[in-house]
Amino acid sequence: MFTSLRIPVTFLVTGVCWALFSNPLITFFARHLAPSEQDSFRALNDLAFVLIITVVLYVKIKKQQYLLTRSEEEYRQLFESNPNPLWIYNIGTLRFVKVNNAALEKYAYKEKKLLKMTIDRIHPAGAHEKINDYIFEHKSGLRLSGLCKHLKSTGETFDVSIISYPVLFKNQRCNLVMATDVTELLEKERKLQDANQKIKNSNRALLEIAWSHSHELRKPLCSILGLLPLLKDAADEQERNEFIQLIEVCSAELDQVLRENSEKVTEMDMQEVGG
Repeated sequence: MFTSLRIPVTFLVTGVCWALFSNPLITFFARHLAPSEQDSFRALNDLAFVLIITVVLYVKIKKQQYLLTRSEEEYRQLFESNPNPLWIYNIGTLRFVKVNNAALEKYAYKEKKLLKMTIDRIHPAGAHEKINDYIFEHKSGLRLSGLCKHLKSTGETFDVSIISYPVLFKNQRCNLVMATDVTELLEKERKLQDANQKIKNSNRALLEIAWSHSHELRKPLCSILGLLPLLKDAADEQERNEFIQLIEVCSAELDQVLRENSEKVTEMDMQEVGG
């Protein structure tokens, strides 16, 4: 506020001082002149004041115009040169009123064509109701509308994160929108989730194999180790054959457990190679 009042207050004080002191000074220094000559000096004094004020005002106005023009150019450059797609659309008509170069390149449109379109044209079919709800709810302030699908002129869709803010542009109620392409980010997140799931599956398989080694594999192995001394001390051929049959059953059970564990390890290796 002080800055805006500084110029008028300065001119007010200067004008009052000029009016109060210039005439007495002219009267004092021109007292030896005739009254008509003194009046001429007073007229020149008033004319000089007007000229000085005019020049100073002109310089001040030109300076303010330069600062305003430079500020407008800086904001225009921020809009035009922003690497993210930016656009301004009319809230009432939903028509684009301003777009930057990044938006034209991303959506593959010519500027003249895009400015004749409404924002629903860059959304896939079926999203119109969501757009209307968003416009209706968006009263004021910065808003993050989350993730949504957008559509290029080629028909290709991609994921974007939308940030919008209400602005007054060319005396129209508008929204300023920034769209950030997050397709690659979401794809990386999906791959990371898949990798985490594979790790969980591998850990689960390793736990199953470890449990099998400590329980299922141990049972037939212990049975075989216990039957071998009995086989050596068999009383007759019939008892020896019975021990041999039991050892064969335990060996088959042991082989089955080993094959199942081997299949689990092979499946894990294939998943790692496929990932």
